[in-house]
Amino acid sequence: MEHVEALLESWDRQCRIVDAVASLVDDANRHVKPSDDGMPLDSQLAHMHGVRRYFLSQVAPVHAENLVSAYADKDGTPLADLGAIKACLNSSAQAVRSAVQAGLERGGPMAGGHVVYDNAVLFLQHMVWHDGWHVGLIFLALRLNGQEPPEEWEEPNVWGQWRTETW
Repeated sequence: MEHVEALLESWDRQCRIVDAVASLVDDANRHVKPSDDGMPLDSQLAHMHGVRRYFLSQVAPVHAENLVSAYADKDGTPLADLGAIKACLNSSAQAVRSAVQAGLERGGPMAGGHVVYDNAVLFLQHMVWHDGWHVGLIFLALRLNGQEPPEEWEEPNVWGQWRTETW
């Protein structure tokens, strides 16, 4: 596998994990928080999309132009329809992938506004790190609410996306 293909595949795996974790968020638990001052689960998902959308608008605006907001208002209220939030995440996942692929093919920095990444790989790593941070907060919120996914779920949906060994 070539380097570009491997980088894009790493994003695809990350997005499959995010999608699987997002599937654990439902109308019954969408307001659960990882801490008293933390964001509820639906806000975590909307925020992940919003960050992707914002940074794309800065460094690859053509890839952000068709992305809609996952917020119902300017106060940051997540959309009432969880399915719509999850669809936003899927759209921004594809947009990030396309922007990174184009950036790698073009070479050089991804820059715009006040945001500069010296290379598309650095933009990709920012998106992976940011998603991972929020996935951890979602797992914590689920744990504190007594809904931590069992290892049987976690293995194929999270760790199995990366592991190559057989158990």
